[in-house]
Amino acid sequence: MAEAMLPAELAEVTDPLQPDDELLTAGELAELSIFEELKKTPSFQRFPGTSVLRKCRKGRALVRQGDSGATAFSILTTEDVIELRENQVKSLQAAIEAKQTKTGNGPHIYYAGDSVGALKKRLQSHAQEIADLKLKLSQAAKLPEERHVATAHLLLSTDSGFRPGLLHRLGKMFSGSAKASKRPKSIPIDGPSDIDSTTKKAPLHEGELFGEMSCMNRAPRSATVMAEVDCYMLEMLRNVLDMLHNDPVYRKKLDEVYRARVLDGHVRQLPIFEGLSADDFEKIKDRIELVNFEAGSVVFEEFEPSDSFYVVRSGLVKIVKNAWTLFRTEEFKAEHWKNIWKALVESAEEGLGNQVWGRLPDEIQAAAREAATNPPSAEIQQTLINSLNSLIRTGDLHVALGKTTEETCIAIDSAQVAVDCEHFPDDTKKWSELDVRTFHRSLIEFLYPQGIPARAASSGARKTLRYMGRGEGFGELGVVTDAQRSATIFAYDHPDGGANQRLPDSRTGAIPSRVELVKVSREDFLWLTQQSKTLKNRVDGIVADYQKQAKIQRDTINDRVEVRSQSPEFEQLGLIQGQKLMLIDLDRCTRCGQCVDACVSAHDDGRTRLYLDGPRFEKYLIPLSCRSCMDPVCMIGCPVGSINRGDNGEIQIRDWCIGCSLCADQCPYGSIQMNALEGGLELTASQQALLGGEDIKSVTELAVVCDLCSSLPSKEPSCVYACPHDAAMRVNSLEFFFEHT
Repeated sequence: MAEAMLPAELAEVTDPLQPDDELLTAGELAELSIFEELKKTPSFQRFPGTSVLRKCRKGRALVRQGDSGATAFSILTTEDVIELRENQVKSLQAAIEAKQTKTGNGPHIYYAGDSVGALKKRLQSHAQEIADLKLKLSQAAKLPEERHVATAHLLLSTDSGFRPGLLHRLGKMFSGSAKASKRPKSIPIDGPSDIDSTTKKAPLHEGELFGEMSCMNRAPRSATVMAEVDCYMLEMLRNVLDMLHNDPVYRKKLDEVYRARVLDGHVRQLPIFEGLSADDFEKIKDRIELVNFEAGSVVFEEFEPSDSFYVVRSGLVKIVKNAWTLFRTEEFKAEHWKNIWKALVESAEEGLGNQVWGRLPDEIQAAAREAATNPPSAEIQQTLINSLNSLIRTGDLHVALGKTTEETCIAIDSAQVAVDCEHFPDDTKKWSELDVRTFHRSLIEFLYPQGIPARAASSGARKTLRYMGRGEGFGELGVVTDAQRSATIFAYDHPDGGANQRLPDSRTGAIPSRVELVKVSREDFLWLTQQSKTLKNRVDGIVADYQKQAKIQRDTINDRVEVRSQSPEFEQLGLIQGQKLMLIDLDRCTRCGQCVDACVSAHDDGRTRLYLDGPRFEKYLIPLSCRSCMDPVCMIGCPVGSINRGDNGEIQIRDWCIGCSLCADQCPYGSIQMNALEGGLELTASQQALLGGEDIKSVTELAVVCDLCSSLPSKEPSCVYACPHDAAMRVNSLEFFFEHT
């Protein structure tokens, strides 16, 4: 039998156990309907304490808006509760008989310490509840329209008030002014329905799941959830959701629910749809796409047709000028067409030219051989351009020529190719899509210098224009004006510090991030402008505003913000990710070490979370300490769900960490340390009860990360407070490096 993991104390972290809350046995959990349909039931016996059954009395708040979201909730159906209680009645009867005969204590984790009288009292309570629930079921059968709220109906309320955030930014983006960011008719939330902004309420019904988007996306709670009537909620840690996602059938179900919630919640509230009637939105709803891009994938290139408008749902995208790689018809002049066919044939016999030749279609090879006597038509010329672009997009020559970037560049022996690949990851298999495209364009130019137009002759240096995150939209200007894309956009990821060896003590590189975008086709976007006069006026304002901003950008292209964003080190160090990035101003720092001393003193274990080692950027040291990343990939895949965000935005590692080091391996910045467990592992009374006699996995070390001193009354980093020279600081990198002067 597999060893049990260190028991999670979920109930003590998210919300202390109330008198009616229960820690169910593995058998009781497996019989709930949410798990019955799975091909393989989660191993609750191996992961004790990861789920808690909450008895929600009317008015109880389950989650609060803005709090960290490390769990999801399933609302039990009436049938679920009845079946659970009936099984518990049988177990209680067996436990009472066992205690009376002194042969055992029963399966429930509390039975061992309960008297026979306490067990009988619980049995009577369950029996009465079963009778009450069956009566409610019979009454609900006569009122089919109320069947779904017979046991559980929740009230979700933004009771802390409407906070400027995602919708506020979207309103400003589409209007150019704060006036347009008025409160929408409804507010998207992490639940099956959205909140009416007038009543600040939305219903949830039995059998529904909520909170999973906040949990899986590592985002704060989008609303406060309160019980309207007595009901039961099963609260689950993220690792339980991971188990659900491993089941193909349930994953498909969750994906369908996710899409419906995104479309009916977030997407419906976008300002571009504000002027639409419900009927008009339904007409295009099924045509709206949710598209995913792996890290480094190109969303679209500069000069490509503007076929869609996008909004970032999650992750980061990077917008770069002069990063195009694909060939365009207008690049080819008469002298290029005169030489390219001959160059293709002459280089086809051996070497790199043969590698390219073998990847061209037969009709292109035939046209090249006959070009001297039978000049290819414009159609064949376009086919060649399309074939070369296909090679640029999906070619594998970078891997075929060498395992490392250095080997690949040596094989080509081109100074220009070496320059273009200078900042690529060392392992060619880790190149991003933009890296691959850049390499293949450069390679083709090198092989056929007389027949292929040189990209450098018609483009300037690459310039990072900006980064975009959740809620921001792009591409509408080209759609409305029918212009080509004005920049290249690709999915941004954490750097692979191990590959470039830029980050001291960095690990093997993070799990790749994924960017999710809402995609609206050009036809649908233009249709929307025809249906909504409000949207038409707003779009006209966008065009004017973008043209104005483009002029400003041209006029200020050499300012400090532009210089910083163009620095290769800025991206390689992953600075854009830091929401609480630790910086030390080396012009002020006297190396007194008081920041480290303060860090040690702030934690009971006497271990520092701050190491004065790390890369330099401009005049700043970037020490090894948690950055509180926008996309904390360290939280992905924890087998026991012990790492999550706290309410102060900090990364927390809970006491049930099993020391597997997965989080430390995935952190690209070396910010999580694995410390040996001194003095052995001590279990709390509740953890011992949860184990129920199971053998526990051996734990020899624990992960430690900076928690921004959130456990202190001040909730302010002690390292910053203790610095006598104001050299230490915690900054939001997006604001600091792009706005700080």
